[in-house]
Amino acid sequence: MTSANPLGDAVLLLLEYLQSSHSPEEKKCLETAGGAAAFLSATGQRYRFEDFRTGRQPGLVRSLAFADVMRCLERKEAQASSAEEKHTLRAAMDALAFVDSSGQHKDLNDYLIYWRGSTLPPVIAVFKTHEEADTWLEGQSDPPYMARVLIGDEYHTVLATRESRDLPFVPMPVVAEFIEAQSRTGLPPVVAAFSTREQAEDWFARMPEPPRHTFLTIQGEHYVAAYWSNLNHRALYPFTLVDDLVKERQDRIQRLGLDDTSRGPR
Repeated sequence: MTSANPLGDAVLLLLEYLQSSHSPEEKKCLETAGGAAAFLSATGQRYRFEDFRTGRQPGLVRSLAFADVMRCLERKEAQASSAEEKHTLRAAMDALAFVDSSGQHKDLNDYLIYWRGSTLPPVIAVFKTHEEADTWLEGQSDPPYMARVLIGDEYHTVLATRESRDLPFVPMPVVAEFIEAQSRTGLPPVVAAFSTREQAEDWFARMPEPPRHTFLTIQGEHYVAAYWSNLNHRALYPFTLVDDLVKERQDRIQRLGLDDTSRGPR
């Protein structure tokens, strides 16, 4: 049976291999392969990948950069105990072949920095308004399903598919969750302090190549400065986003509790 989500299956299987691997060389190969499958999924290339695989004959990848990774996956395929496992490994190899044939080596390397580290996820597009995002999506012959975009500097996931565009974008509290995770062991160290937001924005705009994220304060309040190099986009986010996230969670729990009590005894 063909999986409805071969890229997702490949990511899960390779992560399983990675957890049980004791070889640094194998770990690096598995990270690259898993990252390639995750990259295609996270950047909304599911349909392009499916079309690429249709009628494709197994073959070697042209890039020497993936040669070791392909050999590692081929060894795993030879050791696989089920047809399903072999099929999933073949999807991982096809993901590498697709990245290679479409010339996305740099984009993959950029994604692997996020994949191996702890920073904000990449996005494929930035829009000021929902109207701009809707117009862009209408121009896509194949919607970039499950890709992340920024609308008004807020993360959204594209849920439009080939079959339905009724729910095109869904907001996700990615930045708030990132700040929350970074703050679990205390406030992160800051690199600069400013009296006004305008001063902070001017400082940030003057940086020729900012890091993916950095922390600063404005009037004593913590902010994260985020940069997406593929789109040359910068944004400042206050740590108070976490307060909003916590309140939303509490409201949700309260609503669920009311819903449960409204049903009466069972």
